[in-house]
Amino acid sequence: MGNSGGGGLVGTALGGAGGLAGSGSAAGAQNDGTDSDSSQGASSNAMNRGCVAPGDPNAVNSGLPSCANSDDNSDSDQAAQAGPSTLSGGSSLSGGPSAIGGGQGFGSTINKQSMAAVIQQLGISSDELGSLKSEMSSGGLSSDDMQELCLHFAAKQLGAGDVAGIAKSLGLAFTDQQMSQLKSCTGLAGPGGSDEGPSGVQMGSSSGGSSNQPVSSVESQFRSLDSAAALAAPSTRNLQQFGYSLFASRVSTFAPLGNVPVSDDYVIGPDDQLKMLMWGRINNTINLTVSRDGAVSIPEIGPLQVAGLTFAQAKKLIEDRAGQITGVKVDVTMGKLKTIQVFVVGEVAQPGAYTVSALSHVSNALGAAGGITKIGSLRKVELRRGNQLVRTIDLYSLLLAGNEQGDEQLQPGDVIFVPVIGPVVGMVGDVKRPAIYELGSSGEALSSVIKLGGGISAFGYSQRVQVERVAEHQKRIALDVDLNDIRSQHFDIRDGDLIKIYPVLPAQQDVVIVRGSVNRPGKFEWHQGMRVADLVGLAEGVAPHTFFKYALIRRKEGKAKTVRLVPVDLGEALSANIGEPQNLMLNQEDELTVFSESQMKYLPTVQVFGEVRNPGYYVMSEGMHVSDLLYLAGGLKDDAYQQAAELARTQVVNGSRTSHTFMDIDLRSAMSGTDEHNPVLEANDQLFVRRASDWHLPWVVMVRGMVARPGPYTIHDGERIASVLERSGGLLPDAYLPATVLIRQSIRQLQQQRLDEARARLQQSIVRIQMNPGTISQISQATGNMAAAQNPATSPTTLNALEQVLTETEGQQAQGRLVVHMHPLNELANSPDNVVLVDQDQLTIPRRPAAVNVLGQVYSPNAIVYRPGQTTREYLNQAGGPNEGADPDHIMVIKADGSVMTEDGIKASKQSTMFPLLPVISGGLMTARLDPGDTVYVPEKLIYENKMAETATVTQIIANTVSSLAVIGILAASL
Repeated sequence: MGNSGGGGLVGTALGGAGGLAGSGSAAGAQNDGTDSDSSQGASSNAMNRGCVAPGDPNAVNSGLPSCANSDDNSDSDQAAQAGPSTLSGGSSLSGGPSAIGGGQGFGSTINKQSMAAVIQQLGISSDELGSLKSEMSSGGLSSDDMQELCLHFAAKQLGAGDVAGIAKSLGLAFTDQQMSQLKSCTGLAGPGGSDEGPSGVQMGSSSGGSSNQPVSSVESQFRSLDSAAALAAPSTRNLQQFGYSLFASRVSTFAPLGNVPVSDDYVIGPDDQLKMLMWGRINNTINLTVSRDGAVSIPEIGPLQVAGLTFAQAKKLIEDRAGQITGVKVDVTMGKLKTIQVFVVGEVAQPGAYTVSALSHVSNALGAAGGITKIGSLRKVELRRGNQLVRTIDLYSLLLAGNEQGDEQLQPGDVIFVPVIGPVVGMVGDVKRPAIYELGSSGEALSSVIKLGGGISAFGYSQRVQVERVAEHQKRIALDVDLNDIRSQHFDIRDGDLIKIYPVLPAQQDVVIVRGSVNRPGKFEWHQGMRVADLVGLAEGVAPHTFFKYALIRRKEGKAKTVRLVPVDLGEALSANIGEPQNLMLNQEDELTVFSESQMKYLPTVQVFGEVRNPGYYVMSEGMHVSDLLYLAGGLKDDAYQQAAELARTQVVNGSRTSHTFMDIDLRSAMSGTDEHNPVLEANDQLFVRRASDWHLPWVVMVRGMVARPGPYTIHDGERIASVLERSGGLLPDAYLPATVLIRQSIRQLQQQRLDEARARLQQSIVRIQMNPGTISQISQATGNMAAAQNPATSPTTLNALEQVLTETEGQQAQGRLVVHMHPLNELANSPDNVVLVDQDQLTIPRRPAAVNVLGQVYSPNAIVYRPGQTTREYLNQAGGPNEGADPDHIMVIKADGSVMTEDGIKASKQSTMFPLLPVISGGLMTARLDPGDTVYVPEKLIYENKMAETATVTQIIANTVSSLAVIGILAASL
C-alpha cells in the first residue's frame, strides 16, 4: 500500500503520469475518446476549445469560461473544427482578455483560476507543476521531462511565441537551451497552431503564388509524426476548384510567339507573306504577299495560286517554277504571317470575336478571352468549324498529364464554345491534391476519381473513405468505403459527392516507451515476453545517479484504456534472473519512467555571483571544490579580479544559532588546485567574484575634418587634444581652429536634460497663465502696481507665440558641445584649452568659413561674406536690420567656438581685465568685431517684461525659460 501511494505521488513529476495509483480509472476516463454526438463528447470538445458548454455538469470545477456559441447538436466535423483553444489564441481564460497565443503574448501574471485552467488545458496537474519547479531548483530537468513537456505544448498546437509567456506565468524558469528546445518542438503544430488536422495545414491546400513557399503537406505530415496532437476531421474550409488557376496569369502569357518555326503543314492563305531568295545569275530577295484571290505574283514567272496549299506544297511549287530560270537557285521561307478571326463564346470571362495569330491554338484563344470562368467546363471545350463539331477538348489531359495533343491549331472562322461545368466532386483530407474536380461523366469509379487528386497520401487511412452524398435531392447521407475491398472498384461517384480521406491514428502500435534516467530514452519495439530489464538494456542502460529503489510503469488496460500505475523496484528488476517476478513483464504501450536521484530527494546547492560566464545556482556534489564550481559556471570572465574572491558560508551551530563565515579566496591558487584556496564547498555556500578595478575596453575618440589622417584613435587615460592631433598628422592648411567642435556624450546628456527641463517649465507656466488669467492682474492691483497689471506677457498673442516656440523645439536634440578656445598646435600643449579627452569624444576641425550668419527676426536672414574688422551692427544692417517683431534688447552673437555673447554679458565682463575678448568688444555688443563662422541671432519679441514687476512673477519665469531655450537651440543650429 505504501509503494502504491508513493508511486502515484512520484508519478506526478512527469506529465501524463496521472495521479495516485487508486485514481487511475479517473485519469483513464479523462483521456478516453468519446462519441462527439453524445452530450459528454460535446462537453469534452467544448473544454478542448478552452470553454465549457452551458449544460456541462463539470463547468463549476473546470475553471473555464462558458462557450458563448456552443451548439450541442453540432456534428463531429464541427466539433473537430471548432475555434482555437484557449492555449493557442482566441478565447480568454476566466472571462479575461486573451492572454495566451493569438499574437498578443501571455501576461506575466494571471489569477489562480486562470492558472488552473492553463495547467488543465496543458494536461499538467498542480502536483506535477510543483514537482517540475522542485526539479528545476535542485539541478534542472532531465531529457525525458523535456520530451514530456514538448508533447504537452505541441498537443495544444501552441505557437513558439506562446511558450515563453506560459512558462513565465507558471513560474517555470527554463534555461535558454531548454527554451529553444521547447520552441522548436512546438513547431510541429504549425505556426500559431492549426485546426486542419495533425499536419498543421490541410494536405495539398492551395496558398497562392508567394515567393516564400509555405510549408508543404509532405513537410507538415512528417513534422507531426512525433506530436500527440488530436486528429481533426478533413475540412472543406480551403477547398478550391481545380485547374482554373491556369488562366489566372496575364493574358499576354497566352499569346503565341511570333518567331517560332512554321511547320510544313501550315496552310497558306491571304495576307501571308513568302520570302523568295534568288542567287546565282540573279541575286535578289522578293517578298511575296498572298492576295485576296490566293495568288502570288513572281517577276519573270507570273501569278501562282498558293492559297489552300500547305507551306511545303507552296514552297515546292515556287522553287520548281523559279528553277526554270537558267543559272538561278531559289529558296522559299515564310515571312509575316496572317492573322485570323475566331469566336470564343460560352462560359469565358470576355466572350466575343478575337483576332489572333495564325499559329494560335485553342488555349491561346481562351487566354485572350480572359480564361474559363468557374462555372465553365474544363473537360468539354468544343471546337467548331463550319458549323461542325471538330473536336471536344479535355483540358485535364493538359493539366494532369502535360498532354497538349487536344490543343488544336485554329483556322479562320473557328468557334470555341465553353459549356456549363459538368458533374463535380470534392476531395479533402489526406489526398495529395485536395480540390473540387469536374468529372468526365457522372458514375466514374471512386478509384479513378481519387487518381485525379494524385492518390491517397502515405498517411491516409484507406480502410474508411467516406463519401457524403445528396440522395435524390432530398437528404444528405454518408457512405463508408473500404478501398482494400474489391467491391470498392465498382463504387460510382455522382455529381456533388464529397470524398473524405481520414488520416491514420497517431498512436503507434506494438511499442513501449522508456523515459528518464537512461542513456537512450524513447520508443522501442515491443515483442511478446518483453520485460523491464530487456527495455532498459535496449536503452543502453541507466544513466549516472539513477535512483534504483523505485521506477514507474504507466499502463493502459482494457478497452477503455484505463491508466494504471505500476511501481517497480528497478534495482531488483535489473539484478533478477529472467522470469523472476521482480522483473515485470511489459505490455503494449507501457511507459517506463526511470528517476534520477535529483528527482527523488533534495539536493544541496551552491551559488556563484559576479564575473563568471554563467552565474547562478548549481547542485553540490560530494567533495566539490571552489574550482569545480568555477568550471560549472563556465569559467571566469576577462574582467574578473582573481586575487581575492569572497566565499560566504551560512551554518547552524549546535542546532541553536546561525553562524556566518566569510573567507577570502585567491582564484589563481584555487584554479591551480592549491588546497588552502580551494576548499571543499558546503551546502548554501555563496562565492562572490568581483570585477577588476579600472577594467575597460580600449577608449576610442573620433577625429574628423581638416586633419591629415582623420579617423578613430585609441587614447590612454589622461591623453589630451594636442597629442591626438599630432598623431593624426597635424592640421591641413585650410583648417580653422577657432571653430573646433568637441562633442562629449556626458555633456550631451546634461544639455538634453536641461533642454527638456526648460521646455517643461515653459509648458507649466503657459498652463498656469491659461488656467488663471487674472492672477497677475489681481496681485498687481492689490499692491498698487498698475503697470504690472497691464503686462502683456499674459495676452493671447504672447501665449500663442510661446506655444509656437514649444512646437518648433519639440524633439530638438542637444549636441553635447564643449566650448574650447583652440590655439595653434605649437601653443595648444601648454594652453588650458588642451582638455583631457574621454571615451567616445568626437573632435571635428572644420574648414575655414567665408561668411558670418545673420539669423532670426531680420528682414533678410542670410549668410554674409566675412570682411575683417566689420562689427555686429554692420553685419546686422547688411541683413536689413531688426524687423518689427524683433527683440533688439536680447540680440546675441554665437561665436564659432560655441560661446555666446550678449549685451548684458559684455557689461559684466568689463569689470574683469582678464576677459580675453575685451579689446574686441570694449564698445559693446553692436561694436564687437566678428570672426568667420560667427552667428548674429535676433530673437523674437515674445515677452514685454516690466522692469517694475517683482522678479518672482510668472512673466519673468517665462522670459528666463524662453532665453534658455533660445541659447540651446542656437547652439544646436550653429553646428
